[in-house]
Amino acid sequence: MSTGFVEAIRRANTPPPADDSILFRLATTVAVLTGIAAAESVGELSIGLAAAAISAISAGMLFSYLTRHRPWQWLKVVLAVVVIAVFAIFVNEIFGAAQTGELSSIEVPLAGLFTWVQVVHAFDVPARRDLLFSLAAGGALVTIAGAQASSPAFVAFVAVWLVATVVGLGCSWKSMMGDRGAPSTASLAGALALVLCIALALLVVLPQPRAAQGLFLPSALSSYLPLGSSAGSGPGSLHQSEPSHLGEPGGHAGVSGYVGFAGAFNTADRGSLGNTVIMRVRADRPGYFLGMTYDTWSGQVWSETRLDRRSRTVHGPSPFAVPSTDVNGRRGPLNIQTFYVEQPLPSLIFSTAQPTEVYIAAKSLVVSNNAELRSTAPMTPGTVYTVISQDDEVSPSTLATDRAPIPASLASSPEMRNALQLPHSYTRVRRLARSIVRRAHASSREGIVAALEAWMGSHTRYSTDIPPLAPGEDAVNEFLFGNRLGYCEQISTSLTVMLRTLGIPAREAVGYVPGPFDPFSGLYEVQAKDAHAWVQVYFPGYGWQSFDPTTDVPLAPENPGTVLLHDLWGYLARLPWAPIGSAGGAVLLAYGGVATVRRRRRRPREWAGIMAMRIERIGSRAGFPRSATETLGEYATRLGHVLGSKDLARVALLVEHCAYRSAWSTSAEPPSARDRSRAAAVLDDLSRRSPHRFLHAKRRVASS
Repeated sequence: MSTGFVEAIRRANTPPPADDSILFRLATTVAVLTGIAAAESVGELSIGLAAAAISAISAGMLFSYLTRHRPWQWLKVVLAVVVIAVFAIFVNEIFGAAQTGELSSIEVPLAGLFTWVQVVHAFDVPARRDLLFSLAAGGALVTIAGAQASSPAFVAFVAVWLVATVVGLGCSWKSMMGDRGAPSTASLAGALALVLCIALALLVVLPQPRAAQGLFLPSALSSYLPLGSSAGSGPGSLHQSEPSHLGEPGGHAGVSGYVGFAGAFNTADRGSLGNTVIMRVRADRPGYFLGMTYDTWSGQVWSETRLDRRSRTVHGPSPFAVPSTDVNGRRGPLNIQTFYVEQPLPSLIFSTAQPTEVYIAAKSLVVSNNAELRSTAPMTPGTVYTVISQDDEVSPSTLATDRAPIPASLASSPEMRNALQLPHSYTRVRRLARSIVRRAHASSREGIVAALEAWMGSHTRYSTDIPPLAPGEDAVNEFLFGNRLGYCEQISTSLTVMLRTLGIPAREAVGYVPGPFDPFSGLYEVQAKDAHAWVQVYFPGYGWQSFDPTTDVPLAPENPGTVLLHDLWGYLARLPWAPIGSAGGAVLLAYGGVATVRRRRRRPREWAGIMAMRIERIGSRAGFPRSATETLGEYATRLGHVLGSKDLARVALLVEHCAYRSAWSTSAEPPSARDRSRAAAVLDDLSRRSPHRFLHAKRRVASS
């Protein structure tokens, strides 16, 4: 038994035959180098390490090819020692990250581990299984880099890796079948379909990554910066999901963007907002990304009342603890948002409700009285910052229970007085608002807001193509009692004024809605047209709550697979299927007719020709095609020896006798029906064999 066990171990460790396919090795090298370049593009590898690794892997692959039939045994020992050292360094880095609460930064040492392993492995890649391991490692590097990618340009790395992987898999299949040639179109198509199906299945099944799982600032992640003791979620504690790196502004300083992000917001202005991506956002939960709020209304212009005694400057270093502006001191669920700035922006820091901490490369942070955050560093392209919020948005059913009056001390405060300010009496607006509320039988604040929102939805039309506002004209009166045609600014302003006429504190909020979700990067692409204005209403028990009669903001993060399938279905639904179906049907009918005619012309009509064709098909399926110089008898003898069939040669002899009987003897009789039946049974048995038996036979012949 011990001898059999030792023999089994020896067989398991017998090195496989060397792979001679140059194309397979080249495709594998390209896949690995693409993974390293992708990791460097997102900062998970330094440019020096990436360049050294690319050079070493290229040299190692060439060395492995030249020594594939006679590997250097002593080199294997050296490489094994180096791999153990690389793993030891990796484990040490992981333990170091655990001690500083940086387990979310595992991508950095993991990318380094895969890179060093590939450098070492490249010098010992003689066989097919070794090349497949390198191919898989290249995919792992692309995946690790993709977790931090925030630009559509990363798709170029994925495309190059995909082509190299498909070619490599096709070559692997050809090599497994004992063929050194280039893969056929069918094998490449099969490999591509396999890779795409696996990727699509993973994309559909896996949920969107949480922001905390890929939260790194800046994109250059070659070193760690431990969190300070004041950065945790509680006294003397650390929250492992918080970022440990600062954002870095890049490019020239500049201020531009939505006209609403300024000291005054004129609803008479008419502008066009395009599809330019302003910033990309990864968030635990999407929401309104608030920039500013306005509390003073003039009839055309919103402005922000500056209460300097309540504005405060928070000094660095980052992270900055944001003082709460909510007098109720409410704290909602944690929401982590990372913003990647793509266009020059105002110095505003966007976030969902109730920001508590800001990670940004700035010396100080200004917190205004109206929940406005401003950075002292310019918001230029390349700036990356993270905001941790404790969202206090609550459901309408919960708000409906809030019927308590505003405390007298708060009602007399400048904040509440400004939230009820009106430039004139708005008698007609008050009368309209009261009639809407009365018809809806609304009694709570939430019910009143819901009734006014519903009326807006059914009695006004959303459009950006509206006539200009005449000088001196009141925007709300013109909208409600004129054409009732407007977009978010007119609609939200009118709702705010209607609420104020009923004694409900409200203010105008401007910022961005999430924008389209990119299922490949897991980021929301906030475009210029996603600039938005909505209403914030004050509830004594819950603080300022957002309401919007024009836009639905998702309440939960998108699922990449769901978004991808929805987009794909929408694209397919827009295609002109009637002409496509007609043209496709005509092409298929024509192709089928031509193929049928060709098959009938090539198909042998005599029994001998049919049997010869069947023998050749069995041989091709088994991986042993007939040589052009072989007679049918010689071919059947060779094929029968490989497949273990003694009857195949007799069948070939019978076929040759039937085909050439006139040359041997004019009196020779053709094969009887019984002989024909036996010959057909032999071929039927071989045709029913499993492809695995053919593959085993080919391997046995190759090894002998």
